[in-house]
Amino acid sequence: MKWYTKLLVFLGLAALLFVIGGMIYVVSAKYQMNEYTVQLGTSFNAATYVNATETFTDEDNAVIAEFDGKRSVIVPENYKALQSYLRRDHAMPLLGFVNKDKALHISICGKSHLYIVGDKDGQGALIRFESSGEKFTMHVTGGDLWQKILDVSLKGSYHGENIDLE
Repeated sequence: MKWYTKLLVFLGLAALLFVIGGMIYVVSAKYQMNEYTVQLGTSFNAATYVNATETFTDEDNAVIAEFDGKRSVIVPENYKALQSYLRRDHAMPLLGFVNKDKALHISICGKSHLYIVGDKDGQGALIRFESSGEKFTMHVTGGDLWQKILDVSLKGSYHGENIDLE
């Protein structure tokens, strides 16, 4: 075989492997995104059930947000808005790492944990969700989404003010 024939065969095989790898990633990402949505909804539904009649402030029964030394209990009236932000245009990144020490940490009844880091431009956020032994890394995007997540997690919304913890 001549060198250019070998080159064409190599390029053809490389393209085939790239397409196969891409398809595997797309299918895997779709399943992960669906499972993320289900697990996130289940976690917040359980928290809603626990806090239906009284908003608890202890670690085992409350949804607690912590960021930059500030802690607050997210009231059930804000769960829906927060879930909406955490699912907005979500996608599984090929590679995504969240620094848990610098992230907004949201503990859902002490069983599920969200670690959220905003993008540099503030238009999106990278989320690490750990629940029931499963771990998901997702990226969400939207207008000023990082600030909206911070506000609804630490301050609250017009639906209800969150409870500050000292």
